[in-house]
Amino acid sequence: MLYNLQNTDEIKKFDERCVWLKSKGKTVDLIEKKNTRTTNQNSALHLLFGIMTNQLNEMGLEFHYFGLKGQVLTTRYTPFICKEHLWRPIQMTMFGIKSTTKINTQEINEIVDVLAKWFGEKGVIIEFPSKETLEKIINK
Repeated sequence: MLYNLQNTDEIKKFDERCVWLKSKGKTVDLIEKKNTRTTNQNSALHLLFGIMTNQLNEMGLEFHYFGLKGQVLTTRYTPFICKEHLWRPIQMTMFGIKSTTKINTQEINEIVDVLAKWFGEKGVIIEFPSKETLEKIINK
């Protein structure tokens, strides 16, 4: 079971479960679950994929898919394409971590730096969305 010990209802459930486990003499393996990023950071990361998508499409670039034997398909960039074909390969190369849920803030910053440099060389500025930017979008 996973309990958020910042929530009073979940603290009560956790305490009750611990009392029950102790009363039954159970063996327990207690593991602290560490969040690698907050919900806001996750939202900002996906917003960044959208920003990258818009910039790539405005630059007139197309994504080329080579997965069909002898065929090349082209399409406009999407946030999913940016995540899977731009972000994730850089993440894997730099940190050997496949899932974006397993990277921390410092690793995100380093990947953003790589992408910002590439976009900057093409005259486009991208930045990781700030807390203020997220709040504006959420409050719309």
